[in-house]
This record gives sequence, structure tokens and C-alpha cells, in this order.
Amino acid sequence: MIEKKKDSKEVSQMILQAARSLFAEHGVEAVSMHQIAKSIQIGQGTLYRRYANKSDLCMDLMNDTFDNLMDEIKQLLLPCADQPVQFRLTVVFRRLLRFSYDQLEWLNVIRISKPCKPDDMDFFESPSYSKLNQLLLSLLSEAQSKKEIISLNPEFTAHLLISTMAPESLLYYSKVLAYPIEQIADNFCKTLIDPLFRPNQGEMA
Repeated sequence: MIEKKKDSKEVSQMILQAARSLFAEHGVEAVSMHQIAKSIQIGQGTLYRRYANKSDLCMDLMNDTFDNLMDEIKQLLLPCADQPVQFRLTVVFRRLLRFSYDQLEWLNVIRISKPCKPDDMDFFESPSYSKLNQLLLSLLSEAQSKKEIISLNPEFTAHLLISTMAPESLLYYSKVLAYPIEQIADNFCKTLIDPLFRPNQGEMA
């Protein structure tokens, strides 16, 4: 029984590694599930038992990549631990927005491939959301305790800030409005972060 579980885990890792390699070489939209299965010589049934569609596969890869991003963000925050929370939140969101901007092709595949359900909460129940939400909640709660921030609900605000980075919005800003990532990040911080804080909390990142 243990051996089967080990084999299953190894197959899953093979699938993710093959998908990541093929996506990097050909682009996410150009690679089919059939190509992924064929590249590691497994049946399509084996692949579909783990991932119902390419959207689910991309989401798993994104979660893996997001773990590395969260580790990077923690390292970015270490040297500015004594800075006001407003400064640190800006550092976090500039890096998050750059990450999302760089992953727009993957995000778009996830968006258009996944069936839309009225009660779909997959992202908000994911480990990625939970880790990011905990980080933002910690920073907002710290700002609240130091009276750096206006009166607000940290839990609601953390969720709202994450929700504003939806793939549809980033695609609209970049593809329709043709904003470069620097302009998107500037507007995001000026519109959604700066107004949360009381004056004289320090310069922005």
C-alpha cells in the first residue's frame, strides 16, 4: 500500500515536471493534455485521474511556484522589518503584482479553462490564498495595533486586497489599457494601500 502511494506521488511529480518543461518551451496554450501524457509515456486516463483539465494542472503548478514566491517575499521583508507597515505592504504588493503579471498566460488558461460555478471557491480555499491572507492579515493587524491605519476590519481588508488582483483585472490593465506593470503597481498602491494609512507614515517603496 505504501509503495502504491509512493508510485502515485512520483507519477504526479513527473506530470508536473513535464508540464512545466513543455509550457516553458511551447507556451501554455499551445500544449495539450495529450502531449503532456505522451511526453512521459503514461495513459491519458492516468493524467485525467489527477487533473480533470489543464486549468487544474496549471493551478497545481501555480501553487508550487507561489510557495517559492512567498519565501522570496519573506526574505524581502527581513531588512525592512523596522519600516512602517505601509512601506512593507507596498513591497509585498509590488512583488505580487509583478509575479502575477509574469504569469498572465498561465492565469488566463486557468480562467478560461475552468468551468464557472456560482459557488466556486477553489482559489479562496487553496493553500496559496491561505498563506497570502495570513501575511496580509498579520501586517494589517500590526498597523492597527500601532494606530498607523484608519479604522477598518483587517480580515475583510486582506481578502479585498487579494481579490482586486484577479486575473481578469490584470489582463484588462495590461492587454486592453496597455499599462506596463510599473504603472499597474503604482495605481494599485495609490488607490488601495495609501488611503488605508494615516498621514506621515513614511515614504513608499
